[in-house]
Amino acid sequence: MGIEMGRILGIINRMKLIITTFCAVMILGVTAVPKPALAVCTCCTEYFQCITCSNNLVFNVSYTEVLESRDIINEFVTDEFVAHRQWYVAVLWEDHILPAMMLMADQLSAVAMHQTMLVGGMMDAKHQMETQRVLQTIRARAHKDYHPSNGMCEFGTNVRSLAASERKSELNAHVMAQRSQDRHLGNANVASAAGPDDDFDNRLEHYKRTYCDPMDSNKGLELLCDHDGPGGGTDVGATDLRRVNKDLDYVRAIEFPKTLNIDFTDTDLTDEEEDVLALASNLYGDVVFSRIPSPQRLADKLSGAALRSAYLDTRALLAKRSVAENSFNAITSMKAAGTAGSRDFLAAVLEELGVPTDDDMTRSLLGFDDNELSGFDFSTDPVTEASGYEEMGPSYDAQMEILTKKIYQNPDFYTNLYDKPANVERKKVAMQAIGLMQKFDLYKSYLRNEANISVLLELAIVDLQTATENSLSSQD
Repeated sequence: MGIEMGRILGIINRMKLIITTFCAVMILGVTAVPKPALAVCTCCTEYFQCITCSNNLVFNVSYTEVLESRDIINEFVTDEFVAHRQWYVAVLWEDHILPAMMLMADQLSAVAMHQTMLVGGMMDAKHQMETQRVLQTIRARAHKDYHPSNGMCEFGTNVRSLAASERKSELNAHVMAQRSQDRHLGNANVASAAGPDDDFDNRLEHYKRTYCDPMDSNKGLELLCDHDGPGGGTDVGATDLRRVNKDLDYVRAIEFPKTLNIDFTDTDLTDEEEDVLALASNLYGDVVFSRIPSPQRLADKLSGAALRSAYLDTRALLAKRSVAENSFNAITSMKAAGTAGSRDFLAAVLEELGVPTDDDMTRSLLGFDDNELSGFDFSTDPVTEASGYEEMGPSYDAQMEILTKKIYQNPDFYTNLYDKPANVERKKVAMQAIGLMQKFDLYKSYLRNEANISVLLELAIVDLQTATENSLSSQD
C-alpha cells in the first residue's frame, strides 16, 4: 500500500512540474513580443554574444529584457515551487494523505488485532480440544483400569475373615497343646492330676455316656456302657447316636467335617470340643504317667535319684510326643470355626455351583453345627442367633477349600476373564496371593513333618546311643 501511494505522489509531482513549466513558457511568450529583424552583428567574437545577437535579431529583444524575463521566470518558478511545497505539506500531506494514512494505520491495526485474536482463539481452541482429549483419554483409561469387576470382588469378599480365622485356629492349637501338656504332667485342676487311675475313671464315665456302643464286641459292652453301673438302670450307651465311637474315629471327628464348632476362647463346651479332646487322649498318651511321690521319697538319696531321673525321662518322652501331637492339633485347629465375616459370600459361591444351602454338607462347610440344630427345618424356619448359628463362621480350612478349589469349578469364573486387562491382572495377583498362602500352609506342614522325622530318627538311635555310653562308662 505504501509503494502504490509513493508512485501516485511521484506522478502528481511530475504533472505539477510540467504544468508549472508550461505556464512559465506561456508567460514568456506573451511578454517577449517579436520585433523587426535587425542587421546581422558582425562584431561578435564570442559564442555567447553570437547567440545573444541572434536572439536579438530574431525576437528583437534586448539583453536587459532577457535578463528581466529570466528573473521573472526564476522568481515565478521559485514561488510556484514554494507554494507547491507548502501545498504538498499543508494541504496534500497534512489535510489528506496523513489523515488517510492514520486512518489506514488504525484500520490495519484493528484488522491485525482482530486477526491476532482470531489466530489466538484458534490456538486456544486447539489447545482446549487437545486438553479435553487428553483428559477424556485419561478418564476412559481410569474407568477401564480402576473399575473392579464382580469376579475381583469375589476374592475380596471371600477372604475378608480368612486372617481372623487363621489367627483363631492358631490360638485353638495352642490351647489344645497346653491341655495335653497339663494332662500328662498332672497339673492341678485336671482329671488326671492324681494319676492314671483317676484319668481312667474320668474317661470311662465320659465314654459310657457319650461314645459307647453296646453292640460292639458282639453286644458285650452292655454292662460296661450302663450309666448307673452293671445292671443299675436302663440308660445304656451314648445318648446321641451320631457321636458313637467318635472318640476313636478320626475321619468322622476331624477329617470329614470342614468346620468344627471348636472355640477354646470361651467357656462353653461343645460336642466337637469333647470329641476332639477325647480323640487326642486316646491317640496321644492313653495312659498317663504315675505322679511323683511325697517329698520324703524325693529326699531319700537312693530312691530320690531314681525318681528324679525317671521324671526327666518322662519330660523327655512328653517332648517327643508333643512333636507328633502338634500335627494333630494344627490340623484340628484349621478346621475350628472361624469368624462369620465371609460366610454369606461363601454360601453364594456354593449356590452358584448348584449346592443347596440346606444340605448337611453345606451347613458343615459354612460353619453350621448339626448337633446344635438337631431336627431344625431349614426349609421353613430361618436361622437365627437363638439357634447358635450366627456366632459360628467357616473354618480356615473351609475358606481355603473354596478359594483354592470350589471357586474355579464355576464356569462363570472363566467367562468373567473376558474382562478389562487390568481386572484380569488383578485376578492373577489375587490368585497368586492365595497360592502363596496355600504354599505357606504346605511349608508349615513340611516343617512339622521334618520335626516328626527328626524325633523318629532320634528314637531309632537311642538304643545305639545308650550302648555307646555304657561302653564308654565301662572303659573308665
